[in-house]
This record gives sequence, structure tokens and C-alpha cells, in this order.
Amino acid sequence: MSPTDLRVPDQSEKPEKSDAPVAPVAEQTAKKAAAPRLYALDALRVIAAVAVLLFHFAGIDKATDVNWGENPRYLFPELFPFAKYGSYGVQLFFIISGFVICLSAWGRTPGQFIKARFLRLFPAYWFSVIVGVLVWRLLPEDVRPTPTISDSLTNLTMFQVPMNVPHIVGAYWTLWIELCFYLVFLVVLMKEINYQRVYVFSWVWLLASVIAQHKATGLPIASTIAPAMSTALFVSGIAMYLIYRFGPDLKLWLLLGGSWLIMQSDLMEHAVNLRDNRGFDRDPWVVLALVTSFYLIVLLIALHKLDWLNWRWLATAGALVYPLYLLHEELGWAMIRELYGPLGAWATLGTTIGVLLVLSWLVHRFVEQPSVRWLKKRL
Repeated sequence: MSPTDLRVPDQSEKPEKSDAPVAPVAEQTAKKAAAPRLYALDALRVIAAVAVLLFHFAGIDKATDVNWGENPRYLFPELFPFAKYGSYGVQLFFIISGFVICLSAWGRTPGQFIKARFLRLFPAYWFSVIVGVLVWRLLPEDVRPTPTISDSLTNLTMFQVPMNVPHIVGAYWTLWIELCFYLVFLVVLMKEINYQRVYVFSWVWLLASVIAQHKATGLPIASTIAPAMSTALFVSGIAMYLIYRFGPDLKLWLLLGGSWLIMQSDLMEHAVNLRDNRGFDRDPWVVLALVTSFYLIVLLIALHKLDWLNWRWLATAGALVYPLYLLHEELGWAMIRELYGPLGAWATLGTTIGVLLVLSWLVHRFVEQPSVRWLKKRL
């Protein structure tokens, strides 16, 4: 999960699907700055972040026992039935990422794309690693060993997965998947981006992800950078962006339908495994219905059915999503362990979420924005 530029091209005159020359990058960038913002995607990102947060704090039967000392099923009987499905906010994040990364890459060179992604991802991430290390050192947890200094430094690279180093914060696992998506998407930008290049890339990447997951193929690297379910979600987002930009046609419906079919297969297998082998109390059919509803909502945005949603406060709320996602897990659990005894369950949950929201705004305002401005001048 990462923040993205949600400003979109002017749709009063939709571009054609041909490979006709596009305006120079500088001209496109100038037009892009004045384009309207997709507030509906901001709203979805907020919903996804809140869902993941509530899952971690009030939706896990076993893992959360460590932090509350009791099962949240009984601490929050009204909230738990909904919070236990909150982890699927990650799937919504991946669909949105496919949409907005395609959007933000349009008209950019590979260098411009890499710079933009670096500035979006790393300043807030580096700060969160520092906070995570401080939490581990100052408020240690008896259950897990404190990360070593070397592991903490490795986390600053965001490449801890291929280097076989544990995450300082558990939620970082999604950032590696996002980073792989950006690296793979650079293939599209090797030449001037257009409808046909993105469409062909989407099918090739989607099919490669299916082939790579088969044990007989022996493609561990491919399966790492193109896990089937995540790739299908990203490709679904790309397909819906193409629908948004160019309008729907049979080719795009086939791409979207194909990506959904591949996604649902892995999603159901994963959900059944969590239920039967790991004891998660979640109905796989509810999971499929939930993620399918994400498709339908983003599709409404792609078909311009939610263009009326233009509440400006959603842009501010959307800007807090990335810092909140980075900070909430280890820091939030540490707060819960300290506050639950004196405050009780509901007061602790409310206080923890309130503090995290304030901290997320402070990080966005006084860390992320100044760092991006400073780096942008020097890169």
C-alpha cells in the first residue's frame, strides 16, 4: 500500500485507443497538474486503511491475544464479526494501486516514474522504520526477539524480503509486493506508453503469474515478483483505469473478467486454508463477495458513475493513509499493551486510533512533505 497521485486527465475529450503521438511530457505534466482529483479513490483508500487497522486491533482471534491478553472476540463482540474481515482491505489497496499507478505513469519517462515512486514511498517509510525500531527497543515485547541492528538497517532498503530479513513492522510485506509491481511496470515505460502496450503487458504479466505459481515450472523469481492473486488484483486495477481513460470495450471486459477469475481461485484457496488450517473464523464465500464488491465499486469509478463525489476533505484524509498504514501496527499494539490495564478495552481502542491519526497527520505535515520537497530539488 502506498500513496499515489489521484489527479486524472480531463475526460471531456477522451483519448483514442490508437498509437497516435501524444503531447510532450512537459505539456502533459502541466495539464495533469490542473486536472480534477479522484476523490472516490481517496475515500476507498481511507476505508481500506481503517479496515486493516481494525483487523489488527480487534479482528484476530489468536495473534491479538498477545497484546490484549484476551481474545478480542469477547472484548469487542459487536465489532469483531466485521473487523475479522478487515485484512481484505489489502486486496482493495492492490486494485487501487493498479488503477493509479497506470494513471500516474502515463506520459512519464522511466526516470520520472522511478523518481515519483521513490518520493512517494521512502520518506515516510524511513521514518516509520525509525519509529518501529524505537518501539522494539523502548517497549519490548516478550514474545518475539528484538530485531538486530543489522536487520533494522536492512529494512531501510525495503528489500528485506529477498534478503531474508524479518520486517520491523509486519505490514511492510505489502510494500515489497507494491515495489515489485513498480519494477515490473517499468517494462511498459521502456517505450512511449499507450493503450496497446499496457493491454498486452497486462495479459503477459497475468498469464506469467499463473504459470509461475505451478511447481513444475521452477520459476521462483517469477513467482516472487508476480504472485498470482496480487498480480490479478493489480491487473484488474489497470484494466479499470483503461476503461476510465478510453471507455469500455470487449477487450477490456475480457481482461477484467480474466483477472477476476484468476484472483477468485487463489483468494478462495487462501481463505479456506486460513479457516481450516489456521483457525480463522471467516467464511470464504463472504470473503469472495467482499473482494468482488471492491471490483464493482472501483468499476463504478472507472465508468464515471462516482464523478459527483468531490468532497475536498477526502484528499486530506487520503494523504494520511500511508503514514497511518506504516505506523499503526507495532506502535498501536505497544500502546494497547500499555493502556488496556488502566483504561479498559473500548477506551484503549479509541485512544490508540485517535493518537495514531494525529501522529499520521504530523508525519505527513512535518516529515513527508518537507522531505519530498527537499529531495525533489536534489534528485
